[in-house]
Amino acid sequence: MSFIEYETWRIADGNAQAHHDMIKRWFAFVEEHHADLFAEWKSARYYRQVDRDGNASGTYIMLFEFHTIEGHHAYKERRKDWSGGYEAYKKVDPYELFEPGTVTTEYWEPLEVDLWLDFEI
Repeated sequence: MSFIEYETWRIADGNAQAHHDMIKRWFAFVEEHHADLFAEWKSARYYRQVDRDGNASGTYIMLFEFHTIEGHHAYKERRKDWSGGYEAYKKVDPYELFEPGTVTTEYWEPLEVDLWLDFEI
């Protein structure tokens, strides 16, 4: 069963373009190295928080979907000191462009997945 890590942040003043460029570099790096560094990841998705009319709040969101909670923990343990292939990963990590104190992390565990609905258009 999937396990979701939900992160939010705001971009530090003066870093909007650098942030957007780094996000693109980050996705390219993760895609290139998925098999060797991020095998526990099922998906990674990026959002901008908006109100119901589409007006941006200034908060950005990343959803990391892991195959399992155990996989999440194994990945975090392996990456904790940024050694090996994670040295290169740290160079594309956009955290340095985030406004300090705005980063939040929450975790979601799926429930009643047999009741979930997917609709085709």
